[in-house]
Amino acid sequence: MSEYIPSIFHAPVDGAVVTTALQPGEPRPRGYRFLGWELNLDSRKLLTPQGSTVQLTKTEFGLLLAFLRQPRQVLSRERILDLTRAFADIYDRAIDVQILRLRRKIEFRPERPALLKTVRGAGYVFEADNVQPVH
Repeated sequence: MSEYIPSIFHAPVDGAVVTTALQPGEPRPRGYRFLGWELNLDSRKLLTPQGSTVQLTKTEFGLLLAFLRQPRQVLSRERILDLTRAFADIYDRAIDVQILRLRRKIEFRPERPALLKTVRGAGYVFEADNVQPVH
């Protein structure tokens, strides 16, 4: 039986750092796919299922990346702060505003989010099935 020992790395995201754990020997993904969307980590481009580019701020990029690396897991504001390190001098409630801005870009109906949902009293969860790293 092989023991799992996580390897932690920090991927810089233009001032933000997103922390993730990789299994030994696992290559760093070049991007992520979900529901026809694709986020390219090198170019920082988000492509819609129709192939259009969606411009993301560095904060929106860091948030989306954190959620893609931990899909279907509830992330508290504090955990989001830890994962992105993008909000060094910002209070945790400012994350709510950034989540709202990201929803406007990735949700079909931002007022009734299907992907990036609020879990009252706990945080946020990215509800996309089948998030796939691109190597």
